[in-house]
Amino acid sequence: MRLIRYQPEHQKPMLALHRSAVEGFTLGMSQRQDEADLVGIDEVYLRSRGEFLLGFIGERLVAMGGFKRLSDVVAELRRMRIAHDLQGQGYGTLMLRELERRAFQSGVRTLCLDTARRRTLTLEFYRKHGYQETGRSFYGAVETVQFSKTLDKRVCESAA
Repeated sequence: MRLIRYQPEHQKPMLALHRSAVEGFTLGMSQRQDEADLVGIDEVYLRSRGEFLLGFIGERLVAMGGFKRLSDVVAELRRMRIAHDLQGQGYGTLMLRELERRAFQSGVRTLCLDTARRRTLTLEFYRKHGYQETGRSFYGAVETVQFSKTLDKRVCESAA
């Protein structure tokens, strides 16, 4: 999988990948509200010392994810998505490791995230990668589990 930094010409397939991931969830908010950060990636992520990556196999966009800076040393991992037909093949791990590496190199020492409680495979994925549950919350009408992970130089070694 080839990873690149978000480029505006990829917005339409990126939104399609996101929409396929939230299909079947009653979010309790409009699509416009849910996607506000995704239509403003430059402002929300990139200009705020965060990152947003897209993963391609050939010309097909198959993965996405980013981190949003919350402070000098804390960032929120957001919008991790892998195409349904490619889940479980290591692409999520590749994306996560690269985001962790870039976060650490930019000074982030703690990554936090939340994900839908009913996504048991996603919960297992983050636990397997060293994330610890820190609480519960809601994203609109969706119950979420909150996680965090302390980053150290090993994230740079594991991404190599």
